[in-house]
Amino acid sequence: MEVSGESPESMAADIQSAFLLQQVKYMHVASITILVFDYLLSLNLEVSLVWGTKWSLTKIFYVLARYPPFIDVPLILWFELTPNIDTKICLPLYVFTSWGVVFGIATAEALLVLRTYALMGCSARALTALVTQYIAFALITIVVVSLFLKSLKFGQPPLAIVAGCHLVDGSIILVVAFILALWNETVLMICTLWVGVKRFRHSNNPLIKTLYRDGISYFVLLFLISAGNLAVLIWGPVELVDLFSTFLRVMHSVLSTRIVLHVRATDRRELQQGGTSLLSTAKFRIPGTVMEYTVE
Repeated sequence: MEVSGESPESMAADIQSAFLLQQVKYMHVASITILVFDYLLSLNLEVSLVWGTKWSLTKIFYVLARYPPFIDVPLILWFELTPNIDTKICLPLYVFTSWGVVFGIATAEALLVLRTYALMGCSARALTALVTQYIAFALITIVVVSLFLKSLKFGQPPLAIVAGCHLVDGSIILVVAFILALWNETVLMICTLWVGVKRFRHSNNPLIKTLYRDGISYFVLLFLISAGNLAVLIWGPVELVDLFSTFLRVMHSVLSTRIVLHVRATDRRELQQGGTSLLSTAKFRIPGTVMEYTVE
């Protein structure tokens, strides 16, 4: 039997496409829920440990990693969930939010680079290597994302009941950007593990323990999300191209900013227990920032 001139096979394909698109929307809703929930959970720490402190490189990156998601993630939800949206505005909205995702991930990665650089003793060689890799990857990512955005085409959804913009075509080149992100996270994780084994394996310093607990667990989580995103881009249908992108953007923001909060919370706890500030008595530090570490 045919419905509206379509064969059963065509209808089945449209229903499957609509189902996949709905899963992407669920992931976006879950992502903004995590973003808001984490913000409410950590707001008290942020107020006491960040808001009243002097401006530094770390604080600037913290603010840039923390707050822009509250602009681009709701916009993503808006063009994904608005019924009967004009397809003419889909591309401009997608371009804006895509650059928001790139900016957010790049800012969060910068915080992770700072943390790794500090753990490596603020070595000039480490700084040169980490910054060179970061800038190279950032520039390549900008080029790749630009080419990807130029390749996008939006059209009508497979079924009228499907809300939001419907991406019908896009270049596979976006895979390169996520391969670079995956590579960068792998290098940072290897550096962290190497320094931990070489320098800090016998340390009882609570700040070092906090950095490694957060650093390793966060790198592993971000690596798994990036790997999942890469797998979907390579082997998944076009409907799932954005399945993990917003989630990855949110988790970069959440995890990188929590590293800063947990470091400062550990230092405050030491002071409250009658100890000496770990940050103010650091033996090595990142000049001009609060990311300072004592090695016992």
